[in-house]
Amino acid sequence: MRVVMIESAINGNQMRDRNPHVPWSTSEIVADAIAVCRAGASLVHFHVRDPHDGAWVHDVPSYAAAIRGIRAGCDALLWPTLANGTDPVLRYQHMFGLAADPATRPDLGLCDPGSVNLAGYDPITRQLRGERTYLNSAENSRYFLQACKELGLRPSVQVFDASFLRAALVFLEQGLLAEPLMLKFYLGGPAVPVGLPPTRASLLACLQMLAGVRCHWFAGALGADIAPLIPDIVELGGHVRVGFEDCLHADGPSPPLTNPQIVERAADAIRALGHQVATPADARRLIEP
Repeated sequence: MRVVMIESAINGNQMRDRNPHVPWSTSEIVADAIAVCRAGASLVHFHVRDPHDGAWVHDVPSYAAAIRGIRAGCDALLWPTLANGTDPVLRYQHMFGLAADPATRPDLGLCDPGSVNLAGYDPITRQLRGERTYLNSAENSRYFLQACKELGLRPSVQVFDASFLRAALVFLEQGLLAEPLMLKFYLGGPAVPVGLPPTRASLLACLQMLAGVRCHWFAGALGADIAPLIPDIVELGGHVRVGFEDCLHADGPSPPLTNPQIVERAADAIRALGHQVATPADARRLIEP
C-alpha cells in the first residue's frame, strides 16, 4: 500500500463562462481550498483573482489574506503562482514578501523551466483560441531556483513537455535543484494540444528520462479528465493532480463538477486501488529531503 498525494489546482486563469464554480474572490478561494483539503487534497495551488472580472492579482496583501484564511481552516500545503512578464525579480517578488512572515510563508516555491505555446483547441471547428506563448528563459528559471534556495523553499517544477524535464535535469546537475525533485507532469488533452498526451506511454517516457533520479512526481491533464489515468499514475509510483486550472469538467454532468467533487473522485479511485490518500501531514513527511 502506498500513500498517494493529491494536488488540487483550484482556479488558474480559468473564467466562469463554462463552469460557474471557479473561485475568484478571496472568500471563494479560501472556502474552496478548505473544501478540497477536507475531500482529500494535501496540496493546494491557487491564483489570486479579481473578484469582479477574474483578472490575475499578484500583490502580497491579496495572497496573504488568502493564505491566512486557508490556514485558519486547514493545513494543506500551499503554493501560489508566478506573475506574468519577463522580469524575474518582478515575477517572484510576491514570494519574498509572503515568505517574510511565517503566517503567510508558502509551503513550496515554484519554477517553470521552459517556454511553451499554449492554446485551447476545438476539434469540431478546428479552431484555436486564447493563443499565447508562455515564456520562461533559462536565465529566469535560474533566478527562480536561486530564489527558492535563498528562501528555503522546495520548488515545484512544472513540466509541460520533455524540454522542461531536460532543463530540470541540467539544473539538478548544476546544484540548483536537489533530490528528491518535485515534478508536475502536465499532459495535454485534445482541448489543450501541448506536450505529451495523457497516456501510460507518456508517463513511461518521462520516467525513462528520470532513471536513477529520486523524485516525487504528479500527473495532471490539461483540458482533459485525468481520472482514467489514475490507475497508471498510482501503479507507476506517482501522485495525482486535479482541479479547474487543468480541466473545467464542463462537458460532463450538469451542473458541472466542483473542485471538492473532483478531489473526492480521485481519492475514491486511489482507495479503490488499495492505497491511502495522503493527509497534509503525510505530504510534509513525504517531501522532506
